[in-house]
Amino acid sequence: MLINLWYVAEWSHVVTDKPVKARLLGRDFVLFRDTDGVVQCLSDVCLHRGGSLSGGWTKGDCVACPYHGWQFSGQGKVEFIPSEGKDFKIPDRARIDAYPVEERYGLIWVFLGDLPESERYPIPPLPEFDDPEWRLITDEFTWQAEAARVVENGIDIAHASFVHPVFGMPETAEENHIVKIEKGEHWGYSENLQYPPQFKENFLRRRMRKERQPTVTKPYYDLSGMTVRIQIDINPKMSIIMFDANTPVDEHTTRTFALQFRNFFKSSLFDKGSRKRLRRILNEDAVIVNAASPNYLPDNLANEMSVKDDKFMSSFRAARRRCVEEFGWKIDTDEAARFTGKKALAIPSPLRRERQDLQWVIDTVPLLAPVRQPVRATGS
Repeated sequence: MLINLWYVAEWSHVVTDKPVKARLLGRDFVLFRDTDGVVQCLSDVCLHRGGSLSGGWTKGDCVACPYHGWQFSGQGKVEFIPSEGKDFKIPDRARIDAYPVEERYGLIWVFLGDLPESERYPIPPLPEFDDPEWRLITDEFTWQAEAARVVENGIDIAHASFVHPVFGMPETAEENHIVKIEKGEHWGYSENLQYPPQFKENFLRRRMRKERQPTVTKPYYDLSGMTVRIQIDINPKMSIIMFDANTPVDEHTTRTFALQFRNFFKSSLFDKGSRKRLRRILNEDAVIVNAASPNYLPDNLANEMSVKDDKFMSSFRAARRRCVEEFGWKIDTDEAARFTGKKALAIPSPLRRERQDLQWVIDTVPLLAPVRQPVRATGS
């Protein structure tokens, strides 16, 4: 699991007038809205006696701990300690980690790390979200698998011939091929030609494409949000876009926030069928991915055998490996596990880097040391 990336913590509509708990990267966080309706995100551990802030309540622009009523601002600072009274001078170190938040696409994105804003990879664009030409449906799915495995499955076009009957068939597996690949430091994009079977569900869907009619498939990945975007051009006039943000709950669990768009059959009458097909595809993938061994991607490429059809997934592995080996962003989960139930740990926040003079009460999670000299551009 990697720090210093944006992740989706929750759907926007879930966070209203009460604190909400969210678990990411093996840690608990509390989400709440201030008096302006802006979502705030803090580490979900009160520094007083370890109370869970998400079990408390909002008080003005603060969240109050249910144990002793300590109030924390959206910046993580203790603003009021009821037992000490309003005249008590609260020490500057009486604070917990607070994390940058953005609300986009009906989702709450949280930056979990200590990088300054200028160095963060951006949240992926999704222009279709506000475009009336596209009809949106949403879903949520939980995998018993590590997030990188889920992302790699999403951008792997070759598996469709064997896992998804609606998108492929074994007899055309050799004909499917990559047309082009583009990649940046934290993202990758490819275009592919596939030869799937004709839709057979009903008359309308059978007319959408003929048997073995070429379909253009355009997968995209982004380390921000562990995002997968796939555009499937069924024919020149009909396209589907699937946008999945894959949040690492822990190293064995991934929560997918799925948004699917279509530019045809835009009436809500077709939503039920679209959701059914989306859920069927997710379930077909989960049967394979949940059973994959090891649970997470091997750190050494020598431990798996790859072929030419894997070169796009290899670019994702390379981007992720750079974060581990050059930047030192990977959580040392084995070391962190030693403290489970014994000591609270936090994901480092930007203020820790800004205020190195502060003596923080709660320590940060252990990270694996980088093994290569980092060479990177700033986020853009």
